[in-house]
Amino acid sequence: MMLRCCHDRPGGRRKSGSSRGRASQSGVALAILVWFLAAMSLLVGSMVMQARIDLKLAQLHATRAQVEAAADGAMQLGLADLMLPDEDGILPSPVMHRRVYTMGGYDVSVEFTPVSGLIDINSAPEGLLTLLFSTVEGLDETMANVLALNVVEWRSVDPFGEGALPGLEQEGMSVAERGLDAVAADDQGAAANIRHGRFEAIEDLLLVSGIDRQVFEAVQDAVYVSQRGQAGVNWASAPVPVLRALGGLDEAAAQELVQFRMNNNDHLGGQLAPEGIDLSFQQATELPIFRIDARVQVDGSNFNRRRWVDLAMVGADGLPWRFFRSEA
Repeated sequence: MMLRCCHDRPGGRRKSGSSRGRASQSGVALAILVWFLAAMSLLVGSMVMQARIDLKLAQLHATRAQVEAAADGAMQLGLADLMLPDEDGILPSPVMHRRVYTMGGYDVSVEFTPVSGLIDINSAPEGLLTLLFSTVEGLDETMANVLALNVVEWRSVDPFGEGALPGLEQEGMSVAERGLDAVAADDQGAAANIRHGRFEAIEDLLLVSGIDRQVFEAVQDAVYVSQRGQAGVNWASAPVPVLRALGGLDEAAAQELVQFRMNNNDHLGGQLAPEGIDLSFQQATELPIFRIDARVQVDGSNFNRRRWVDLAMVGADGLPWRFFRSEA
């Protein structure tokens, strides 16, 4: 019996070890299965999220296409109204005005701004440019004058001739942060590779020494580029940013003045300018060129479509006006 008992114990131990082995294998398989299910859940979740993002992007692109079509249609209707003569057969004066049209189920607010009320960066004198840059937050009159001189010199044939001012670029700092004490001469060898001369688009301002993205965004609604622009500006057709430059007005006062002009629907003469408006650069030449902004609100999002049109040229579609620039 002793031998039998001793013989039985090892056998019993072998059976217990085999059970533990199978249990260990079952535990590993369960862990692998759990990790696999977790990975599949993450994969499916990411695919669902990506599908939702793609769906939202597709909806956004579809909405933008619809809004763009509605905006362009409203612009065409507005131009047709603008070209209609009155009872005496006289075309309306090119003044700044707004109209609302319903196109494709959207209410489109269309704003017409004559370029005679904007500042032509190819022709504007240094003093007018200084007034413009003085409206940029953080720039004093001295720094504004530096930027104005840089614009004048950039559009000249020899931007590095005698009397050229040093630039204002320093990596990672705004113009206001640098100050005049930090102004240093640019690397003229590198700058010589940049095109200089006549501005071809308002974005060319970013090529001018000292004008960074902050400054550009502050003045872009006040300027234009034209092949037949004017040196001065007509206050009676000027939008809010230009009125702020001419009169030192704040945003609210400039908006009130614009609304007053629109309500009166008259092309006011320079002699009727409100007190404080600088008429030193007044020029009331009526250029047949407009900047048109069509604004649409959809589900809490605001869309703006901006195009530039010349009423003195016939478009490729045969209409008596030609769009020559469309902005994103």
